[in-house]
Parts: sequence; structure tokens; C-alpha cells
Amino acid sequence: MNTRKTLEHYIDEHFQDTLKDIQKIVKIKTVKEESTVGAPFGLGLKKGLEETLKIAKDLGFKTVNLDNYIGYAEFGEGEEYIGVLGHIDVVPEGEHSKWSVPPFSGEIIGKNMISRGALDNKGPIISALHSMKALKECVPTFNHRVRIIFGTNEESGDEDIKYYLSKEKAPKYAFTPDGQFPVVFSEKGIYTFSFKDSFIKEKTSILDIVGGTRSNVVPEEVKVFLKKDLSEKVLKELEKFKDTPCKFEVLEKERYLEIICKGIPAHASSPQRGVNPITWLFRFLNSVISKEDSLKRFVNFMDKVVGVETDGSGLNIKTKNEETGDLTLSCGIVKIIEEKKFSIYVKFNIRYPVTTDEKQLDTTLDKIGRENNVEFVKENHNEPLYFPKEHPLVEKLQKVFKDVTDRDDKPVALGGGTYAKLMPNTVAFGPNFKEFRGNPHGFDEKMDIDMLKQGMLMYALGVLELA
Repeated sequence: MNTRKTLEHYIDEHFQDTLKDIQKIVKIKTVKEESTVGAPFGLGLKKGLEETLKIAKDLGFKTVNLDNYIGYAEFGEGEEYIGVLGHIDVVPEGEHSKWSVPPFSGEIIGKNMISRGALDNKGPIISALHSMKALKECVPTFNHRVRIIFGTNEESGDEDIKYYLSKEKAPKYAFTPDGQFPVVFSEKGIYTFSFKDSFIKEKTSILDIVGGTRSNVVPEEVKVFLKKDLSEKVLKELEKFKDTPCKFEVLEKERYLEIICKGIPAHASSPQRGVNPITWLFRFLNSVISKEDSLKRFVNFMDKVVGVETDGSGLNIKTKNEETGDLTLSCGIVKIIEEKKFSIYVKFNIRYPVTTDEKQLDTTLDKIGRENNVEFVKENHNEPLYFPKEHPLVEKLQKVFKDVTDRDDKPVALGGGTYAKLMPNTVAFGPNFKEFRGNPHGFDEKMDIDMLKQGMLMYALGVLELA
């Protein structure tokens, strides 16, 4: 029996069923919401996980729901198992008018499915489920235990994987179709932190400032509300900002000015592909507010120290690494909050190569904060991932990629963080080739369906190799 040909035929014959099941799941809005009883990440994600496991059960898999934190489908027998894991949670869709189709429609235009989650990561993990169905049906002698794991908290934390590992044994080998083809042998570390400063409300011309929803997304826009007596200065300074990458809009209200700064959204793993409106707005504000303004210190720090660069040079953390990629810095959220006193904070996301370490970042960022009289607040951290290219997990999946595609691409290093950082013995593998721009976290996120189908063959053959 020619296993590859048999699998190819089965996948092709049932591909429309695969697409229909992907569309079922992308139509459910699975953005993290407030926790409720039985729904740790909100009702949308609970519904999405239940529907995903129903699809798996209808395909003949045994399914388990771990308290709506995470679920899995499996077949085969044995103490150890091969894992394929992905996530069904997604980032917010943003302004609907910026999409060419409704963002949760799963509409197919030409060779692309356009939808939030089509690429990151519903399309790939549901296709992997169907790929394992093909393996189950086409290779009846294969009886190794295989588990397809559906996470629900990848985009805003890692509580799902922590919960899984508190209940279940880690896989012998696993891959996540949430990176790129060929094999991702290294992922940068992810380090999130904030700079924060208090101010006197009565002594600032800034009434409010708000922008961004996730630290791992370069936001599309940010808004600031200013006292109206700054009108003349604002209009004068805006002339100097006409040729900047961001677009500024001023709305004169009865009692205040509203300034909207629009950038270009991007994933925090590649902030240089976007334009960050938060950092550009601080540059503008620094030219507008007076030296006596109680927010001047923080605004000046954001403009003159942090700057608009994405390489971390302003914070003295710039790191170059030819093998695994350079350090990047992205600013994702700005907000004014009222606790015991008024404070402003800006949340950042760093992706750093294996040649930098956590303690080095701790020390440098804390020192920069203290030198500028702003508070440094460390938040989440995930270590970099690195597998030698000779590791069996890398070698076996690389062999499958080369056999199926006849391409000679080398194993890759990425800035994006996947479950491979959290789940032992795991690398990212798929779902798209390096030349494909699917715009994850942006408008018109898309997945090439021919690439999706070819990926399914590689997932099935990859599991055969690893087993």
C-alpha cells in the first residue's frame, strides 16, 4: 500500500467536510471574556470548545473536556502518545468595516478562507483533526495513541496548558500547527512588562488616553482627550506631523479636543510590519503639553527614551542574533487608571532570542525606569524555545516536509510564541509557507486552502514518523 497516495486521496475526497467544520468553528466568536461558572474564559470559548469536541466525537474520536479550560480528542492505544495541539481562542476582530467580509463568516474568496481564526489557529487545528481521521481510516494497522488538543487561552495567557499539565501526562512528541513550514526549531522568549507613573489630575491637560486591547498586538489606533485651551498649539504642531507614518485626526468637541492617531496593526512578534500609534502619539503629545504638566515626565520618557523604534535600542536592550532573529519591542496598551491616585501605564511585549536572558531584561528595564523616575512592572514571561537541528523531533518533521513539498527550506526560527514553549517535547510545524502573508491578528486574516490541504498530508505523515 502506498500510504502517502492513500492519505492524499482520502484528504482530497473529504476536504469539503474539513472546510465546513472549520467554518462552523470560526463562526463562533471565541475572544476571551469575563470568567463565569463553568466558563473560565467566557461563554464564547465554552461554546467553541464544546462544538469542537462535538465535531471530533462525530468523526469517531474519544473526547475529553477538562472543565472548559482545554479539551482533546484521541484514538489508538499505548502509555505514551503523540500530540497535535492548537488553540481555538482568537484576538478581537477590530473594526468590522476594515474587513472585506464579516470577520466571523469563514467566507472563501478564490483560494483563501477569510476570517478571524482562519489561520490563527482554528483552521489549522480543525484541519489537523481531520488529518488524524484520515490516518485512522487509511492506516488501520497504526495503533499508536494520538491526541489532538484544543486550547482556549493561547492569545491571552497560558492557563489552559497549565491546567492540562496538572491533569494529564505530557506527550512523548508533539507539534502545533501554529507557526510555519518547515519545522520551527526555535522561538523567541516572550516578556511582557509595563511602565507606569502617577500624576495629579488637576495639573495636566490630558483628560484621558486609551488605546489597544492586547499586549501581543500593535493596535490600529489610540485616542487622547485634551483640554480645549490647547487647540491652537495642537493645530500648529499637527502641521509638523503630516508626513509621519501615523495619521492624526482632530475632533473639536464642545468642552474638549479628541485626537485620534491611526497606525497599522500587526502581530507583536513582527512589530516592524506595522506602525504603532501609541508611540507616535506620545511623540506628538510631547510637542504639545507644557513643561509644568504633571504628565510631562512620563510623556517625555515615552518619546525620548522608548521612542518609536521596534528594536529596543532606546531601552538599551537591543540584541541581534543571526540564527534565531533579533529582539523586537512592541507597545500594545495605554490607559489611564484611577486607584488610590491617578496613574498612566503602557504595556509592552518583547520577543527576544536565546542569547538574551530574563534576568538581563529585569535588570536593564528596572534601571531605565529608576533613572527616569517611572515605575517598571514585570508581568508575564516565557523562556525561549530551542531544539538543535539534529534533534529527532526536528529531523523527522523536516524529512516529511521535504518529501511532500520537494522544497529545500531549512528549519526556521520565529518571533511568534506558540504552545511549544509551554508543552514539553513540542515544536511548531505549519500551517503556512514563509512566503504566505495571512495577516494573523490583522484585518482580513486568511488561510490558503490549498496550503491547508497540503499541511494535512504533512500532519498525518508527521505523526507516522514520530510514532
